[in-house]
Amino acid sequence: MSAREPGSVKWGAVIGVGFLGLAVIAVCLSLGYWQWSRGFQSGQVIEASDPVPLADLVAPASAAGAGVGKTVTVEGQWADADVALVSGRSVDGDDAVMVVRPYTVSGDATGTGEEATLPVVVGWLPPADVHTVSEPGDDSAIDGYLRGAEGGSGIADTPDQEIAGAFWSTTLSPAVFAQHWDSPLYSALLVAETPEEGLNALPAPAPDREVNFRSLTYAIEWWLFGAFFAFIAARWIRDNGRVPSAPATGDADTADPAHARKEPT
Repeated sequence: MSAREPGSVKWGAVIGVGFLGLAVIAVCLSLGYWQWSRGFQSGQVIEASDPVPLADLVAPASAAGAGVGKTVTVEGQWADADVALVSGRSVDGDDAVMVVRPYTVSGDATGTGEEATLPVVVGWLPPADVHTVSEPGDDSAIDGYLRGAEGGSGIADTPDQEIAGAFWSTTLSPAVFAQHWDSPLYSALLVAETPEEGLNALPAPAPDREVNFRSLTYAIEWWLFGAFFAFIAARWIRDNGRVPSAPATGDADTADPAHARKEPT
């Protein structure tokens, strides 16, 4: 068998190292993905806590921020204003119209000393059951969880049906509600814990889950291992993947002593 020519690829070694590198990289990527997924799935579940005063989490006309999803209690009274009927909704796969009432939060409960309007989702109805709007109760305090607001434009069409004491909206947007209710308004909505009589309750929000940062760190480490091994494999193939060239032949005069010239004395 003739020797391989200098510069030719050593396919056996290259293929072997290539397959080994791919196998190790695949293992590192898989383990990293598993750790990353575990970081979001194995964190401690944050159960709903006791309600806290609304003023502890959000102020009127301010971003709700971390207050969204938290359970709160608020004091005040129902405002004497039209109800918002938000169309184009779906609850557990059923078409729904959300009923949103304005609630005047007392100055002591806003934390600013001045009253403000809080949009409160008091329940929902199937579109075919929306005919009239009932009178609100005399609640001096409401418990529920905060829900983030939506943009000012919705994707559904506004129904042509006119309901006394109500107006239609296609979005849960305080900016839209502000055209009908007194300002200032809260930027978040409160979903009432107990629905208004005759309305259906909205599903409770899923419990939050803390992120397991240790698992996320392990995932990044596995991916770094895979990247490092890919670098090592590529470097080895570059440096050792070809037959080395033969060493250069020296000058004939210096290589053969018989031809060496005698230096004059």
